[in-house]
Parts: sequence; C-alpha cells; structure tokens
Amino acid sequence: MRNGRTLLRWAGVLAATAIIGVGGFWSQGTTKALPEGPGEKRADLIEIGAMERFGKLDLPKVAFRHDQHTTAVTGMGKDCAACHKSKDGKMSLKFMRLDDNSAAELKEIYHANCIGCHTDLAKAGKKTGPQDGECRSCHNPKPSAASSWKEIGFDKSLHYRHVASKAIKPVGDPQKNCGACHHVYDEASKKLVWGKNKEDSCRACHGEKPVDKRPALDTAAHTACISCHMDVAKAKAETGPVNCAGCHAPEAQAKFKVVREVPRLDRGQPDAALILPVPGKDAPREMKGTMKPVAFDHKAHEAKANDCRTCHHVRIDTCTACHTVNGTADSKFVQLEKAMHQPDSMRSCVGCHNTRVQQPTCAGCHGFIKPTKSDAQCGVCHVAAPGFDAKQVEAGALLNLKAEQRSQVAASMLSARPQPKGTFDLNDIPEKVVIGSIAKEYQPSEFPHRKIVKTLIAGIGEDKLAATFHIEKGTLCQGCHHNSPASLTPPKCASCHGKPFDADRGDRPGLKAAYHQQCMGCHDRMKIEKPANTACVDCHKERAK
Repeated sequence: MRNGRTLLRWAGVLAATAIIGVGGFWSQGTTKALPEGPGEKRADLIEIGAMERFGKLDLPKVAFRHDQHTTAVTGMGKDCAACHKSKDGKMSLKFMRLDDNSAAELKEIYHANCIGCHTDLAKAGKKTGPQDGECRSCHNPKPSAASSWKEIGFDKSLHYRHVASKAIKPVGDPQKNCGACHHVYDEASKKLVWGKNKEDSCRACHGEKPVDKRPALDTAAHTACISCHMDVAKAKAETGPVNCAGCHAPEAQAKFKVVREVPRLDRGQPDAALILPVPGKDAPREMKGTMKPVAFDHKAHEAKANDCRTCHHVRIDTCTACHTVNGTADSKFVQLEKAMHQPDSMRSCVGCHNTRVQQPTCAGCHGFIKPTKSDAQCGVCHVAAPGFDAKQVEAGALLNLKAEQRSQVAASMLSARPQPKGTFDLNDIPEKVVIGSIAKEYQPSEFPHRKIVKTLIAGIGEDKLAATFHIEKGTLCQGCHHNSPASLTPPKCASCHGKPFDADRGDRPGLKAAYHQQCMGCHDRMKIEKPANTACVDCHKERAK
C-alpha cells in the first residue's frame, strides 16, 4: 500500500477540498458552482481544488459527492468528526486539518485518509470508492454527475423562523437571540460581541476571500450554520439541515416553510428616511443646483421587500454612505442619481417600480405607456422640505441635520403628500361605448367601458405605489386615452389615428391597428382568458351574410 501511494503522489497532484459557499463553490481558483452538464443532478458536488494556491495542478480537480459520503459515514456509526477537526467548539470545514500549510502536507492528508478509508472498507468486503492507482476515477475532467446547487438566500421568512426559534439561546441580550449569529469585533476585549442595532448582513464583513483572520463568507456561514444546527440537533430540538442538499437542492428549497405575515424586525431603523444629494468628502456641504430631497417611506418598503439586501446590497447603511453626487470607490462610482433612477436595475427606485408595473393588474396600461420624464413626475418624489426656505436648503441645512431630525423631516413630508383623488364619478363614466366607425365585415363592438374601469380600480385596491403616482382623477383613464390631457371627455381615438395608415406619421398606427393593438395588447398583458385576445366574434359579432 505504501509503495502504491508513493507512485500515486508522483503521478499527479490531488487538490485540497473546497466547500459549497453561500455565494457559490469556493476553492482556490473556483468561485462558482460546477457547470451544468449531463448525468445525475446533485446539490452536494464539492470541487476539491484548493491546492491550486500552491501552483498549477497536474490533474483535474475532484468532484466530491459530499452527502453520499456523509450517509456512508453515518451508516458506520460515525459523525462529521470522522473527517473534520474542531477548534474552540467550531467544526473546521477543511478535510482532516485546520490549516493549509504546504502542498506536500495536503497530498499526504488526502491520499492517506481517502484512499486509506477506501482500502479498509474493501478489505472488510464492503462497497467503497477508488483505491491506489485509480487516479482518473477521482481526477475526472468530465464527472458523471452535474451540479444542481442553488444559492440560498436568508429571506425575511427564514430569518424570522430563526428569530422565533426557542432552540437558539440569546447571546448578549436576555430577550433576543440576535447575538447568536450577529457580531462585531470589539477592539477593547479583542473578541466578537453582539452590537445592539448594529446587526448587519454577513456580507458586510465577510467577502469572497478571507482577509487576515476574517474568514470568507462561505466559510463563516457554513461554520456558524452547520455547527448551530448540529448543536440544536443534539438537544433533540427541531433544527435545520446539516447536509448540502438540505439547503442547496432546488427541490428542498421549494419545500421550505414560508411565514407569510412576518412581524417587523426592530433594528432601530427609522420609519421614514430623508434622501439627500450628499456631496463628496472634499466638496462643500451644500445643495446649490441640486434636486429637492426625497422622503422615503422605509416602513412601507420593508413590508414589500423580501429581505434587507433588496435595497442594502452590501451593508445596512444609508444609500448616500456610498452613493454620493459624484460617486465613491465603495459604490464603484455609481452616482446617487443613477443608483435611484437606473430603469433596468432592481436596486434602484425606478427599476424596482418598473418591475412592479409589469404585474398583470398594472401591465394592461403600463405595458403600453412609454416611460417619460417631466416636472410633474419628478415632483411626486422630489418636494420641498417643510420648515426650510430655499436659502437654508442651498446652504446645507438639511445635510447638517442629525439622523433623528432627518427622519422627522421625512415623516412630515410623507404626511403632506397629496392624497389620491381616485377617478371620476362612475355615474359620469359611460357604461358602454359603441365602436363602429370602421365596422364592415363585423358588427360594431360594444365596449363595456364602466365595467373595465371598475376592474382596474379593484386591481389597484389599496396599493400605495399606485396611490402615490395616480394623483389625478384622470390618471387611470390615460392608460387608454394616452397623449392627451386627462379629461372626463377625452378626444376620440380617430382624432389622432386616421383610418388608413399614414406613412408620413410612422409612429402613429391607423385606427384599426390602434384599436387592436390597444385592446388585444391589454388582454395579453393582463392575462385575460375570456374573451381571448384573438376571439374576434367575442368582441364584434359577425354580420349576417
């Protein structure tokens, strides 16, 4: 056995283990899950390749089936300690070691333990894995299994289930268990301690790679989560998964219990926040020539967001801590204006709102309306702060307010927002509109005008986003009656859309095309099945021949 192992060591370099990370697989040189491919789909494939840090590998990395080995070890009456060492009560995610010291040591650890275990099992007449000399059985550039690994997010529901768990004991606070997971480094004691109202995303401190004594995100998360799950299991209480598939298999995630009504998380955050055009470090603290401030309803947005990272994508702080008027290195020089108005980014206000209006209840109108900018639209969010005149604002009075004072100003701005006026009196809205100006092969269409208006109103319901922007009585009407002033008596479609198509006005369809584009497009975007958008005779009956 010894001679065979020596030959195997010289035949190629065996890489050291990687772990499945919260943001993907992590090993030296690997930062994403194994690529999709043919074969069995598994969420537990771990790419063994950390020895790459010591130089170029001579053989392919190893696709290690972690859960398969866990099951085998458990069947022998052993636990994680059979492969993982512990320090200070925390299990190391490295295989049979605490540190990576040298290439030679890593080779010896893997060959001695992996092949040694396989050989012992073979001698006992049990089914086992590759042995001495079967290099390519492990170092296979095209493994037989493919990864189905899926990133797991700690959303609001999953977080609350941990907060509400009686099995997780409070740390640092007799009432709350936040300190069991959240910590900050205390310079005085040189220890990790809980910081009240300083709880943040793990990503705020732990990045993709380790820094000094601070582990990478995937190492920190797995060390904390798996160790806790194991401890809770020992106490015979309901716990979370300790295997890869339990968290990272798509089918497992689909079965996670979801708490629909999650109580608001108290972190000392404001109900309302004031978004200001903060200048750079060396620029004067003033607001000359800038847009008016924005009052942000933080409490309302918390209820809509799935987690804090929806907006606070790196750490929980004010937007302007990174996104200033000119941008900063921390924000990759994404300026405040772009951070708030980028139309195709879910992390911007406008981008998130654009996604909301793609929902069926909104898309019937918004799918046809081209986004535009106007003083009226900007003025919905950007308004003057009460109690401050223009000179005070320009001189930086708002910028110099304390956090609590800013929140109070924002709250007063939100309460002063104009209330939506609803729509016109339904009795003034025609019950039916007969569309027959171009009727020929079919009879005129009887359009149930009032019924459709009622349906749109019911779809909007108590939606605060719609209420904020649908501020005029005729706003709802302009989904169909576009490009004309909001009015109870808008001009007919034929006023702008001529009967035939006019090539000189290529941006304006003819009347027939305008009707069908508007009506059929709305049915399609709102997913209305009856009448179908292609059922001609459901809208205008065929004439008798």
